[in-house]
Amino acid sequence: MALGETTVTVVGFVDSELEVKRVGDEGHEVVTFLLRSIERRFDKEKREWGDGRHLAVRVKCRRRLALAARSALQEADPVLVTGRMSTRVHAEERGQPRSLPEVEASAIGLNLMFCVAPIRRPKQASVSVSPGPGKWQRRALVEREALMSTAEPVSAA
Repeated sequence: MALGETTVTVVGFVDSELEVKRVGDEGHEVVTFLLRSIERRFDKEKREWGDGRHLAVRVKCRRRLALAARSALQEADPVLVTGRMSTRVHAEERGQPRSLPEVEASAIGLNLMFCVAPIRRPKQASVSVSPGPGKWQRRALVEREALMSTAEPVSAA
């Protein structure tokens, strides 16, 4: 972690289609989407639940996390996102600068409070690995192979 880095966990739902791009010389995948979090509050006078404060952040996933997000997530899914937060400034249609918080995700999970998610584990025998790498490296190669075999290809456009 870098000095002054802000790490956050945001609980909300996917509020846009996933945007998939390939970047860099090697064509690594980057997936971005809008995450919206809406606070629920109980109004004692009305004796009912209602919406409270809203938060919208842009989420950016890279490489292996991008592959997994692309194959597992869709709009309206309840998620938990952990990562580094920053502010992205861009020009509005009228030329006015506008800022939007952005989280570069290090982990994304489905919020099981609001959905059921089956777990697919890769088969251990799907990758042949030389005896050189350690156990965690072999597992990472097996997981990457499983992701690559289930993910759909994306054009380099």
